[in-house]
Parts: sequence; C-alpha cells; structure tokens
Amino acid sequence: MRLAFILSCVLVSATVSFSQTSETSSQVSFVRSKDGTRIAVECTGKGPSLLIVHGGTGDCSRWKPLLPLFASHFTVCAMDRRGHGESEAGSNYSLRKEFEDVATVVNSRPGPVFVLGHSIGGVCALEAAFLTNKISKLVLYEPPLQDLDHTAVAGRMEEMIRAGDREQALVTFLREIVMVSPDEIAAMKRLAAWPSRVSGIDIQIREIPAMSKYRFDAKRMRTLKTPTLLLAGSKTASPQLKQAINSLMDTLPKRTLVVFDGQEHNAMDKIPQQFAETVTNFLRGRGRGEPGKRGNGDF
Repeated sequence: MRLAFILSCVLVSATVSFSQTSETSSQVSFVRSKDGTRIAVECTGKGPSLLIVHGGTGDCSRWKPLLPLFASHFTVCAMDRRGHGESEAGSNYSLRKEFEDVATVVNSRPGPVFVLGHSIGGVCALEAAFLTNKISKLVLYEPPLQDLDHTAVAGRMEEMIRAGDREQALVTFLREIVMVSPDEIAAMKRLAAWPSRVSGIDIQIREIPAMSKYRFDAKRMRTLKTPTLLLAGSKTASPQLKQAINSLMDTLPKRTLVVFDGQEHNAMDKIPQQFAETVTNFLRGRGRGEPGKRGNGDF
C-alpha cells in the first residue's frame, strides 16, 4: 500500500524557480460543452497544459494572482464554471453537466492535461477524469465529496438575496456550509475577488441541492489510475471535507497527501508561492518537497 507524504510545509525552494511578476498577459477563449453551453477559459504561459477549476463562489479571476507563478512552467488555463464569470449558465442544471464542461475544456487542449480543482471544482475535476483519458495528473484541494444536505441553508440564503443582502448570503454559505473561520472570511473580504463572489452568490442556490445529492462511490474510485495530489489545510474545520480527503486516501490507487500547516480552505491566498511550488513539484515530477512525517492520511 502506498503511503502518502504529509508535509507540514517545509518545501525545497530550489526544486523549481518561480517568477515574481505580478502581471502576465492572458487570452480568453470559449468552448462549447456537450449541451452547447459556452464555457470561458483564460490561458497564459507556455508549456504543458494546466487547467484550474475554481470552487463554489466567484469565478476564474480568484486564481489570477497565482497565474504568474504557474505561467513559466505551464500553459495555465483557468475556466469559469457554468453560470460563473463569462460562462453561460446553461439550462436544466446538473452536476453531470459540470463534469462534462471540465472534460470538454480538457479535450480542447493539445496533448495531455494536468487539472487542479478546488472545493466543488475538485469534484468536477475528479469526475471529469472518468470522462476523458487526457487528464495525466490531478490536484484536488478539499473537494466536498461527502457533504451534508444543506438545502435549508440554501433556502435562507435565497431569502437574503431577495432582500438585497447578497453579502450576508455569501457569508452564510462560507460559515455554515464550508465552515470557514471568521478570520478567514475577513481575509477573503480584503481580496480583489470578493466583489465577484458577492455578485455571483445566486448560482449557489442551484449548486447546493445538487451537491447534497452527490454520492461518493468508493468502488468506482478504486478504478481511477490517474496520479493524484490531495491538498488540505491543517486548520480546516469541516468534518465533511476531512472525511472526503480520508476517503480518497483510502480508495485512490495513486495518491499523495499534502497538508498545509496552519491553513484552512484557501491556502492559495495565504501562501501562494508555497502552494504553487507544491503543485508544480508534483506535476513536473521533481519530488514532493521535504517530507515531515508519513501517515495514512488522517489529519
């Protein structure tokens, strides 16, 4: 049985070099998903393709600060999930269509593709690996694979949105569903991506019930041979997110776990350089950094 390296985040800084440039040119293009919905993809850099799939709120712009860190190693593309950013919402929403969107974007890229998915984007990335054989490696950051039924919370959020209190609806989502700490929410509010999260919170009203119906299939996961890096924060509070990581550790044949010490659900915002190094080292096969201890994935 493979053992995962759990890093308390002492990394070998010399493994890869990273640009400190804050600006990088990018180009937005569009692909049509299986049902005809137009999906926006923003790409920059050069090298093998890395597709980033964002989480539940906001759009691909939340990854903009990290694009320069990846662009010297990859052609890095960040997609807007359907209903987010510049992508069309489509009709008759289902999670299956989200999975197909990711697979469609992957298939539109030349050669094998690395895929990084955060939160619900991690669920979409994982499931897309069953729909296309072009995903060569996966990186999954706390995908909510075994979530609770949060439809009642979604109902209260919808009432807040109707009353014009969109920001409170977003805060409710982060506190009660993702279980992000008040300090983490305060830090998120200071980021440039916060307004887009607030303006796009409506889309969660359809996504939350869909996620509540998602069922993790351990037997099926054991058939996935794609090398996968699992990411987690040591201070993540949600028992469901922790259980999801542990379940993937127990089922995926080729998996490695990295736990970011002192981080929650948004390590890419707090420690972007370290986050990018961890991902790049795994994808380029240049080592996993310097391991702290070995374990079975519980954290």
